[in-house]
Amino acid sequence: MKNLIKGTAILGAIALGAASTLVTAAAATTTPITSTSSSTATLNQYGSLTLDKVPAIDFGSQNYSGAKITYPATSVSPLHVTNPAFATGWNVTAAATSFTTTPTTTGGATSTLQGATLTLDTTSGDPITADDSTNVSTPPTAVTPVTLSTTASKIEFADVDQGIGAYTTQYTDSDVSLYVPAGNLPGAYT
Repeated sequence: MKNLIKGTAILGAIALGAASTLVTAAAATTTPITSTSSSTATLNQYGSLTLDKVPAIDFGSQNYSGAKITYPATSVSPLHVTNPAFATGWNVTAAATSFTTTPTTTGGATSTLQGATLTLDTTSGDPITADDSTNVSTPPTAVTPVTLSTTASKIEFADVDQGIGAYTTQYTDSDVSLYVPAGNLPGAYT
């Protein structure tokens, strides 16, 4: 009986080895199945190109002796543009009007700040950032320096296929200055 059990165990081991070899051979000859699929998406431009915010610039209350002087801004609020996928490019222009006083500031007469110029100079750093940090579009470009006058001047732009998305332009106080020539009257100018 012992020999029968031994013989059966050896035959069982040989049978297992043979089955294992068959499984391995079958796995080695399997051909992989490949398939392909395609996906499509159509993105339609929707919405309007908008100038959502324009900067309010304040130069605060400054000492003025009648001599020429340049004042940095004391606060500047941001400019904001939203471009919902217009690929044609865009630009923002700005113009300045004369700084004038209200009639009560100089004893009833309106006064103009003669020869004054407002300058935007961002050479120290780019003031434009995408509102969405994952935006893949090339951001708009700030034009610098720009001295504003009564004629519109380009202050930022996006070329064709650029500037898509929402962008905030935050000028620092030192980016914006007001030059006042000598000989002007003191007053509260706006």
